[in-house]
Amino acid sequence: ESEFVTALKQATSGVGGSWSSPDEDDSENSEDGSTSASPQASEPEFVTAMKQATSGVGGSWSAPDEDEESYQPKIGTWGAFPRPKNISVAYGGGKRVGAGVNPDLESREREEQNDLEAKERLQRYKELAGIDCVSEKENIQEIEEALAIAKRAMARGLYGTAASSIEKVCEYCSTNSKVGGEVFLELAMAYEAVGRTEEAKTVYTELSNSRITDIKNNARKLLYGLQAIEFMRDEVKAKSFSKKKTTQEFIDVAKIQIADDYDTKRYNTAYVDLSKNMYKTLTQSVVRTAQEARNILVRAQYSGEEPRLKIVQALRFINREFSAAISKEKELKRKNDEPIKVVLMNGKPIATKKTYEETMETGSDNFRLGSAEQMRETMDGEWRLQLIADKRGDGVKYFNSTIAWQYLDTDKMKVTSCRPNGWVTFKECGDLDFNEGLREIVRVNLPGSGGILGSFLQDPSALAQQIMFVDSVLLVCRLADKKAASDEDAKKYFSVWRRVEKGTYSDAS
Repeated sequence: ESEFVTALKQATSGVGGSWSSPDEDDSENSEDGSTSASPQASEPEFVTAMKQATSGVGGSWSAPDEDEESYQPKIGTWGAFPRPKNISVAYGGGKRVGAGVNPDLESREREEQNDLEAKERLQRYKELAGIDCVSEKENIQEIEEALAIAKRAMARGLYGTAASSIEKVCEYCSTNSKVGGEVFLELAMAYEAVGRTEEAKTVYTELSNSRITDIKNNARKLLYGLQAIEFMRDEVKAKSFSKKKTTQEFIDVAKIQIADDYDTKRYNTAYVDLSKNMYKTLTQSVVRTAQEARNILVRAQYSGEEPRLKIVQALRFINREFSAAISKEKELKRKNDEPIKVVLMNGKPIATKKTYEETMETGSDNFRLGSAEQMRETMDGEWRLQLIADKRGDGVKYFNSTIAWQYLDTDKMKVTSCRPNGWVTFKECGDLDFNEGLREIVRVNLPGSGGILGSFLQDPSALAQQIMFVDSVLLVCRLADKKAASDEDAKKYFSVWRRVEKGTYSDAS
């Protein structure tokens, strides 16, 4: 053992070992000349110290003793302080769960309450999202009947009937439910077929966000097709997508009365003999524009200035254009005044009320119906009668040597007129009434106006007149009396007045 210790001393002069200098004399001289031995540890104690103090060669090391009931987490996210190894046991856990474990009564009641609350929350969510619509369940029979009628109508080409049938039940439906999605998809297709494109796009767009996958996909496809057609027609200007081209190439089978009508050849049996003078006369007298008609009436101040047939053609042209413009204005007013049928989709209207506006033609070749306010302001002043013509156009009477005039004061709504009858001249004053919708002026409180006396005296302005055209030079009227106007041979049907300076006749008389 002593040899092992000596060898160990020599070998452990590194880290963790001990080292001593080579042996010297066992004794040294002291001051008093005596010698003393060097103090050395006993060999067993040294070996024990070496075993405990080094982990190197010949040594050993062991970790300090730890508490077996706790441990220190090595990952910082788990915590920084020691904790029990078995938390369930240390803190009263150990609850058994899973199959074969019978929960106590309190646990079962708590689970049942949680399930009930979850179901209630889910039901409220479905109702708010429209997935489970209460109104659909309450009116399911009516909805199914309307949907069946719409599908049969669509199959037969009755698109308007299909749309109106579904519109009655739209307020009960939701786009996020299966039944409601089917209803609105059918409605959108009916709108597209009947020509209500904007409303169809609105419904398709809303259905594109439906919770029902099939409804959502079909709506997106139909919306894409509709947008593609509009792009090709409006942006690309492709002729094959134009409405006129489509109408020519495709037949609306819903409107076929006799299928053979589409194949039967027809020929126009009317003909005109071009060698006759009548054709030449007609073509020369045709009036094609409003500007041409006005110029003819302006030049027809005296007899012989313009052919009578051409004057009649000009008056008839203005008459036709005025009638068409008045009818169009009435239709626009009716559309704007009629109550719109509000169709709701998810509580919002599909389409808002449209304001229809008349497109006025501003070119000189097109007839333009002036507004009521504009006509009322323009016709204020003094007018002299230029000519009158009957409805058929057989007679035109000029007032060259005979003076007949009227003064219209639209501010005070007064009228003064003077007309000769043989050797007698009649001057009358009264009130003026102006119907803005019909552009009609009526004399009231005027002796003989609208009665037998006015008709007997052949006053062209005695009866109610419609203002067809008025500007700074001419005032063109037609008879407004329905009974007289219904007669093809009605006399004094047209009257043309020319503006004169105020006071030309009124002050002189």
